[in-house]
Amino acid sequence: MSAPTDTLSFRERMSGWISFDELSYNQAMVAGRARGTTCAQELTIEIDDVRRFIADPEHLGRAQGVVWCDELGGELRVERGWFNLFVPDGSPRHRRMLYRLFLRDREGRAMTSSGFKDVQHGPNMDGWGDTSRLLVRILSGHHEDEPEGDAATVATGILHISQPGFARMLASMRGSAGPRGVESVAEFERYFTGQLVELFGRRSQVVDTADWPSPGELDPRWQGRRPGEWHELPGRERLRRRIIGFQAGDGRAGTLHNIRGAHEPSRGPVLLAHGCSVRANMFYGAPTRQTLAGALVQAGYDVWAENWRGSIDLPPSAWTLDEVAVYDHPAALATILRETGSDTLKAVVHCQGSTSFTMAAVAGLLPQVTDIVSNAVSLHVSLTPRSRLRLRTLLPMASLFVRGVDPQWTARPPARVNRAIARASTAGHTICDSEICQSANYFYGVGREVLWRHSNLDHDTHEWGAREWGFCPMSFFKQMAGCAAAGHLVPTGKLPGLPDSLVDGEARTGARFTFIAGAENTCFLAASQERAFAYFDALAPGRHRLHLLPGYTHLDVFLGREAHRDVFPLIVEALA
Repeated sequence: MSAPTDTLSFRERMSGWISFDELSYNQAMVAGRARGTTCAQELTIEIDDVRRFIADPEHLGRAQGVVWCDELGGELRVERGWFNLFVPDGSPRHRRMLYRLFLRDREGRAMTSSGFKDVQHGPNMDGWGDTSRLLVRILSGHHEDEPEGDAATVATGILHISQPGFARMLASMRGSAGPRGVESVAEFERYFTGQLVELFGRRSQVVDTADWPSPGELDPRWQGRRPGEWHELPGRERLRRRIIGFQAGDGRAGTLHNIRGAHEPSRGPVLLAHGCSVRANMFYGAPTRQTLAGALVQAGYDVWAENWRGSIDLPPSAWTLDEVAVYDHPAALATILRETGSDTLKAVVHCQGSTSFTMAAVAGLLPQVTDIVSNAVSLHVSLTPRSRLRLRTLLPMASLFVRGVDPQWTARPPARVNRAIARASTAGHTICDSEICQSANYFYGVGREVLWRHSNLDHDTHEWGAREWGFCPMSFFKQMAGCAAAGHLVPTGKLPGLPDSLVDGEARTGARFTFIAGAENTCFLAASQERAFAYFDALAPGRHRLHLLPGYTHLDVFLGREAHRDVFPLIVEALA
C-alpha cells in the first residue's frame, strides 16, 4: 500500500487588460485599458504531493478553471492546464511562475493562454509587484511549448491579483484531510516564503527588470528571428533585414541590424548608432513615409544599425560613454568590415550614440571611418539652465532610490518608488495623452516637447514611439552632468584608450564631420553642435559642415513626417 501524499490546492483570481493589436505587454495593457478590453481568469491550482513538488526543479502543478473575455466569446473553460512555481530563468536570482492553459471558445476553436510572472531581484525589493503581475498571451491553437514568432498570437496583456485577492488565495489553501493537510499547507508556505527571502533578502547587482520580456524561448536580441536569417520587414519601403551579433571588447553582447532592399547595395557600408534607451529600430521601424534606413538603401548604401549596450533590446545595465566608445563601437565596426569585406565605412550617429562615437573617433579608435554625420550633440555639450539645475539637484536625490529611469514605468512600474517617479514625470503634461511620451520628454530635459515637436509627428509614429523607450542608467546621467558642467565630453578616466582630455590637441581621426541639429532642440541646445563645428573647423578649415534645421528638435529629425524631404537628402549628400 502506497504512503499517503501531502496534497494541496488553492484558488487564484487575476484580472486586467488585453489588446488584440499590440504585441508589447506594456502597450497591450495601455491600449486595453483605454478601450476597456478586459480579461480575467479564476483557477484552482492542485498539487498532488507537496514534498515532491518542492523537490522537482519544474515545481509542476495542475491548473483548472475558467478564463473570461467578452471579445473571445465570454467564458472559456480550461480543458487542461498546468502551473510551474519559481522556475529558474537564466540566473540564480531570477525566477518565473509559468501558466499554460488549454482553452476552447464557444465556437469550439482551440486556444492557449500562456502567461508568466517575472520574479527578479531588482534594486527595489518589490516581491509584491513581481508575484502579483501576470504577463499573458492568448494563442490560436493548443501549444505545449511557446511557438516561435508572433503568428499564433491573438491577444497580449497583463493581469493582476489584488491584495484582497491575494488574502483570499491564502485563505483558500487546503491540504489533505487531517494533520497531514495542515503540514502540507505549512510546508508550501515555508517554501514560498523562503524563495522570496532568497530572491529579495539581499542587495541586488541587477539594475532592473527588462521592459519587454521575451514572449518565447528566443533571445530578445533577435526580435523573434533566427540570428543571421534574412527576412522581410513590414511597410511600404520593401526592406529586408538580418540581425547578427557582435562581442564588445569587455565581453558584452551587441547586435547589428543589416538593412537592404530588393537589390544588392552599390555603395559601401553605413553604420547607424542610436541614442540611449532606444534601439536600432528607430532608424527603420517608424510608420513614416520614408525612414532614414530606407533613404540610405535607396541611395545604394549597405545599412548597418548598431544596438550598443544602451539599447532596449539588450539587458539593462549601468554604463558610461567611455565603455561604449572603447568597447562597443570598435567591435561593431570590425564586425561590419569583416562581413562586408570593406576597408572603410561611413556613419550616422545620434545623441549618445554620437557622443560615444565622437569619443572613439577623437581618441583614434575608429581609423576606418571616413565620414560622420552627427545629430544633436557630439564633442561639446550645451544644456538649458533648467536642465543643468535639474542634473545638479534632482539627480543626487533620485540616485538614492533608483539606478536609472524608464518611461515604461508609467505602464508597468516594478515597485512603488518607480510608480511615484513615473507619476511625477507625467504631472501637468497636457500636450498629448500618451504617458510614456510625457515621461520620456520629462526624463531627457525640461519642457513638454524636448524630444520632438508633436506637430512634426503623425499619429501613427507617435503611437509607435511609445513602445520604443526603455531603461537609462544613472551612471549615464552622472557622467553627462559632469560634461554639461565642463561644456564638453569628459571621460571618466577609468578606461585605457581614451585621453584625459578630448579637446586639447589634435583629434586623432581623419573623418569628415557633418554636424546637424534641430534649431529648436531643448534636449541638447543647437549650440552644442555649433561649438563642435567651430572646434573641428579650427583644426581643419573648410573640411567639416554644420546644418541647423529650422522647426526641428531632437528625434523628429529622423521621425518627422517631413524628414524625408527636409533632412534625409541632406544626410545622403553629406555621406556622398
